[in-house]
Amino acid sequence: MFQPTLQTKANGMPVISSSELDVLGERMLADFSPLAPIIPQEVDIDRFLLKHLGMKQDFHYLSHCGVYLGMTVFQTTHRLPVYNPALKRAEYVYAEAGTIIIDSSLAEEAQEHRYRFTVGHECAHAILHTSYFLNTIGSIKENAIPYVRCRADYGSSVETPNLKNSQIWTDERRAEQQANRLCSAILMPKSAVRILIAKIPKSGSLQWTHAATEQVSKTFNVSTQAAFYRLKELGFIESQQVLAHI
Repeated sequence: MFQPTLQTKANGMPVISSSELDVLGERMLADFSPLAPIIPQEVDIDRFLLKHLGMKQDFHYLSHCGVYLGMTVFQTTHRLPVYNPALKRAEYVYAEAGTIIIDSSLAEEAQEHRYRFTVGHECAHAILHTSYFLNTIGSIKENAIPYVRCRADYGSSVETPNLKNSQIWTDERRAEQQANRLCSAILMPKSAVRILIAKIPKSGSLQWTHAATEQVSKTFNVSTQAAFYRLKELGFIESQQVLAHI
């Protein structure tokens, strides 16, 4: 399996641009499925996780209200917090290092798109941030948290807020932004997206945006929201355009 060499800060946080994440996503995807970057198609993200990355997967309710969608475990622990709906209480469970935990609510058929993006997002954390989180765990002698837990309203969102003030670009926020971008690059590789939308006849701006978004969503089996923001971040849709206008 292709093992990327990442430039990092002293604490293990990758220093990598969005365009470099697009290239990394295609490189890893080509190693997994050689035709995927050049023939637009749905990526088998479960197989990518289990067979290509060699990780484990499990399902638990991660909260009582759905605030968390996914979790990546970097160090084996007996104290992984989950929610037991039958007993209506939080409890601890055992989880091995290299396990991705998905909130059980995403196992429902209607949640397929959110499930796929969440799995991809957690795969991206495993690819990019293992060294960072292990360094963080090692630097804290007590109460170290051996996992990253991603919120529904941020960690597995398809668009990262535009943060212009460098003071609020914490490593944790940067890790989420990087995971979002790499996830999108794996599920919707740039080259395949370009090939796909080249076949869509040009029309009025909004009509083309609608057609392109729907085609990307259908072809790669992602939500229209994920498709729209992928087209936007790749420069195929104007930056000021918003999803509600489609």
